[in-house]
Amino acid sequence: MLDIRKIHVPTPYQVGPVNCYLIRNRPYTLIDPGPESAEGRKGLLAGLTAADVRPDEIEQVIISHWHADHSGLARWLSEQWGAQIYVHRLEKPKLTPGYDKHAERLPFLREAGVPAGDLEEVLNDRDPLPRPLLPATRVNLLEGGEPFAFTGGEIQVIHMPGHTTGHICLYDTESRTFLAGDFILAHITPNPFMTARPEDPVKRVPVLAQYLTGLNRMKYMDIGLILTGHGENIDDCATSVEKVLEHRYKRLDVIAGILDGAVLNPYQVMRTMYPAVRGFEILLGVSEVFACLDYLETRGKVRHEVQNGVSLYRHSS
Repeated sequence: MLDIRKIHVPTPYQVGPVNCYLIRNRPYTLIDPGPESAEGRKGLLAGLTAADVRPDEIEQVIISHWHADHSGLARWLSEQWGAQIYVHRLEKPKLTPGYDKHAERLPFLREAGVPAGDLEEVLNDRDPLPRPLLPATRVNLLEGGEPFAFTGGEIQVIHMPGHTTGHICLYDTESRTFLAGDFILAHITPNPFMTARPEDPVKRVPVLAQYLTGLNRMKYMDIGLILTGHGENIDDCATSVEKVLEHRYKRLDVIAGILDGAVLNPYQVMRTMYPAVRGFEILLGVSEVFACLDYLETRGKVRHEVQNGVSLYRHSS
């Protein structure tokens, strides 16, 4: 049986601490070590001390996805203490020098019709955490399906895109424990971040379709306990998955309703839903709206045309 310990690592974000997980079976392994900050290091080291594990005993670090609150300390653990890093291959480009998350999404923000003032807000709302980077060596790329063997058990990597394209979850079949990262959380619904297709950067990854596929996959898995990336554990997988699916389908209905008899760009749809958002939250709002519009369009519910570089959406009928 695997001995999995939760470590609360502080973050500067509104979502609160990240849940780092220590597998206290050999080889000692950390899942999502937390953000690269003085507070993050202090919190992680305190959790390791409480578990009677030294940082130099950590042999493996598994990253569920590239966001700084989950991945930031991986480089330090590798360069300072020699840990091997494991991450899905689709996340690696986000964790290498030169990646600019704003540059990737700027064409989509312009396509959405975001006005200059709001665009400036998004670009000037800087992340309080440094950009996470992988170390130069000891990086191992995952595809999904790989097993990690431990003394006393095993976990399997499951590729679950939607929140990010290379998001992975981990599953312990013996204890029926599902380590979810940010794929599903107890009290909030993860944002479907708009992402450019690697093979065709002017097009977006169908993130909402990916996310809904993953949720439906979970419905047929034998999951007893979900260990989440933030907040509380989930002990009723079926009910939680159904709630998230219901929430997502309601959002699709809301957006379809906003377009009833109207022709709007994604920014206008977003402002109808979220009139008060500012700064980085504008990006989150546009990401959600684009994810929904892309999903509705592939299913023939809406269509769009481009005028002066801005997409305008209407009902298909």
